[in-house]
Amino acid sequence: MTPYVLALYALVAAAVALTAAYLRRYVMPRPPVGRMVGADIAVMVVTLVVMPFAYLHLPTGVVVSIFGLVVLTLTQLTLAPVLGGRWGMIAALLLCAADVTAFALGRPAALLVINDALLILLVVGVVNMWVQAAITPAQVAALAAALTLYDTLATGLTSLTADFVQRMQGLPFAPVLASSYGDDPALIGLGDCLMLSIWPVVALRAYGKAAAWCAAGLEAVLLALSIAFVLSHGRLLPLLTVLGPLIVVQWLYWRRWQGRRTPAPARPEVNRALEVNRALEVNRALEVADAPAGMWAALSPEGVLVAEGATPGLARKEARLAGTQGVPVVWRLGE
Repeated sequence: MTPYVLALYALVAAAVALTAAYLRRYVMPRPPVGRMVGADIAVMVVTLVVMPFAYLHLPTGVVVSIFGLVVLTLTQLTLAPVLGGRWGMIAALLLCAADVTAFALGRPAALLVINDALLILLVVGVVNMWVQAAITPAQVAALAAALTLYDTLATGLTSLTADFVQRMQGLPFAPVLASSYGDDPALIGLGDCLMLSIWPVVALRAYGKAAAWCAAGLEAVLLALSIAFVLSHGRLLPLLTVLGPLIVVQWLYWRRWQGRRTPAPARPEVNRALEVNRALEVNRALEVADAPAGMWAALSPEGVLVAEGATPGLARKEARLAGTQGVPVVWRLGE
C-alpha cells in the first residue's frame, strides 16, 4: 500500500507544479466567457457534486461519452499553446483513443497511466482557464467552502464516495487521479486536485509570493498528514474537509493583511477619476501598440504604460524589472 500512496501524492505534486509552470509560460485560447462571476462558481459546484451521482445511476456508455468529450476538449485547449492548435487536437485525440483502447483490450495498467495523464492535463487546463478568467480569491474560498460541505457529507458521513469509487474503477475518463485500484485503492478526486492546484496560483496573483509559498507549504503538510492517516487507518482522508477551511482561513488572513498594508484613499472621487484616466491610457496604448487580446498591462502610479504580461503577476514583474517606482496598477488590455 505504501508505494502506491507515495506514488499518488507524487502525482498530485506534479499536477500542482505543472499548473504553476504552465501559467508562467503559456496563454490558453480564451473562450468568450468574460470574467468569472458568482453564477460560474455555483455551476462548478453543481457540476462537481452531480458527477458522482451521474457515474452511479446513468448507463456506462452515456457517462463515458459525456466525460470523454469534456476531457477531449479541455486537453486540446491545454495542449494548443504548447504544440499548436492542429497538433494539440491530434495529441488529444490520440490520448483519448488510447484510453478507450486500453479499456477495450482489458489493460488496466495502461488505462491507469493514460487516465492519470489526461486528468493532470485537465487540471492544468481548467485551473489556467479559471485564472485567465480572473477568478478572485473570494470566489476560490466560496468554492472551497461549498466543496468542504459536500466532501464531509459524501465521504465522511455517507457511502456516496465509496460507492462512486467502486462504480468507476477501471472505466476510461474516470475523474480521479489514481496509482492503484482494487480492494485498497490509492486515488484522489478531481475536485481535490483542482483546489490543491488553484489556490497557490490565485494567492500568488492576488497577494504575492509570501502567500503562494504559504499555500504550497500548508498543502505539503496536509498531504503528508494525509499519507500518515492512510497508512495508519487503511483508508483515504476526505481531503477537502480539511483543505477547504484551510483555504478560507488563508483568504481571510491575506485579505485583512492586504487591507492593513493599503490604507483607504482619503479622496475617493479624485482617486476614482484617476483610475478611469488610467484605463483610458491603457486602451489608447492598446490601439497604438496593437497588443494581443487577453494581455495585462502595468501602469506606473502616474498612469504611464510601462510593461505588459500574459498574467497580472507577469505584468507586475516586468514593471519592476523596468525600474518602475511605487506599486504598479494592473489593467486588462481592451477593457
